[in-house]
Amino acid sequence: MTDVFEDINKFATACDQEPSKENYDMYLNLIREEMDELEEAIKENDRVEQLDALIDILVVTLGAIRAGDFKGKSAWKEVMKTNFAKINPETGKVIKREDGKVLKPKGWEAPKLKQFI
Repeated sequence: MTDVFEDINKFATACDQEPSKENYDMYLNLIREEMDELEEAIKENDRVEQLDALIDILVVTLGAIRAGDFKGKSAWKEVMKTNFAKINPETGKVIKREDGKVLKPKGWEAPKLKQFI
């Protein structure tokens, strides 16, 4: 399986993009651009361009995590650990709001992300 954090590191290294405020700001702008492209693709009901924009959002978000010098892989594991803690061990399901948003169960603890900055 591909490790997206290793992939983005390889690509950014090839682009001579070291972690820096300038590169972080560039990636934040790219995220905004890709969001605009997604909104346009949704308006046009263009599923191919929607998928392209969604994948590009992931790529530039990973780039921003790297450019911001965050410990992305470790932070991902922490967030997913807390997401999986929302699954009821008896039912294997989560509790959701009417609109589909997953709710936090009693005793749930937020991810501890400060350690990855």
